[in-house]
Amino acid sequence: MKSLPESKSTTKFYFKKTREVVNYIFCVDILTKSRKRDVVNARMIYSKILRDKHLSYNVIGKSILKNHASIIHYIKSIDWLLAYDKPLLNKYNNCVELLNDTNISYSHLSKSELILLIKQLQKQNNLLSLSTNV
Repeated sequence: MKSLPESKSTTKFYFKKTREVVNYIFCVDILTKSRKRDVVNARMIYSKILRDKHLSYNVIGKSILKNHASIIHYIKSIDWLLAYDKPLLNKYNNCVELLNDTNISYSHLSKSELILLIKQLQKQNNLLSLSTNV
């Protein structure tokens, strides 16, 4: 998997998008203070997806109001759970598939967020153009 771009607005957007997808798939709110299995599993999946993007434990923890140690525990536990819990694995795969979907709806973004996203895409396009010309 690719790592996230350095831009704070892009990272913030990815956090929000990931949280929305995980909340939707699990039908929970990962920001609620709950120890119910569905909520904890959703937080684990959220943490794994972001950790796979090479984000730090501390940054992931702050995004869901948890300590970095909780995120370390989630990451250590989730691989074992995914190996033995097929419904959880299916939910994880659905989350990853939705996040990788290219048909993303941008209707929820403000005008300034859209402008930032366009500028970032233009920069990425320029970099790709330069790399193919070399």
